[in-house]
Amino acid sequence: MHSAVRALPGYNRHDAPAILMDGPSVAQLTEQGRAVTAQLAEPHGTLSDAMRAAMIGLSAAGIPKAIRGQARAAAEDYFYNRLDLSPELAIDFHAPLPPTLELMPDGMYEALEKIVELVVDGEYEELHDLSGEELAIEDLQRRVEDDWPEALVPPPREHYGIEVLSRSEEPGDDGWAYFLDLWTEQGPARLHIEGEMALTADGRFLVSVNDILP
Repeated sequence: MHSAVRALPGYNRHDAPAILMDGPSVAQLTEQGRAVTAQLAEPHGTLSDAMRAAMIGLSAAGIPKAIRGQARAAAEDYFYNRLDLSPELAIDFHAPLPPTLELMPDGMYEALEKIVELVVDGEYEELHDLSGEELAIEDLQRRVEDDWPEALVPPPREHYGIEVLSRSEEPGDDGWAYFLDLWTEQGPARLHIEGEMALTADGRFLVSVNDILP
């Protein structure tokens, strides 16, 4: 899970190996939902624990054994060889994150801040609407309040850096995808929010919500 390794030295989510899975993670019966549900039930005290939990998640999702083996080999090569990290390295979910490279423009920040406020305030019906009705209200509530309950607060302005955004990979789409860690009084929350952002002809930013994940 991103939240288990995001603060490890050298980690970059764009470089780390990943598997594309079907469905949002908040829906427990989707491929990704089964994986994340299984991961959340496993201990994450060390990097090797996180690796084991990831493999349990892939198994719960029904990923074939051969592909799980390839995934583990790729993950071990990335964390243990490329980053030279120890399997016994302790995991700290609230460790400080690397400083932002550059703040995102105010218009993007203000649009994304409104989405985060909806999560912080538990406005699940609005989040459901902003997902194109793909994310069920009860699934959103369970993820934020039950799967990993934390008292969420608005992140500081400096948390909204340009690295939160990436150009959409959809053909013909000139918008952005966003990937933003949520926040607590102690620092980064266990959960992050993902979605898309587009600039309208009148200069406004429209934001959608795709998932809330650990």
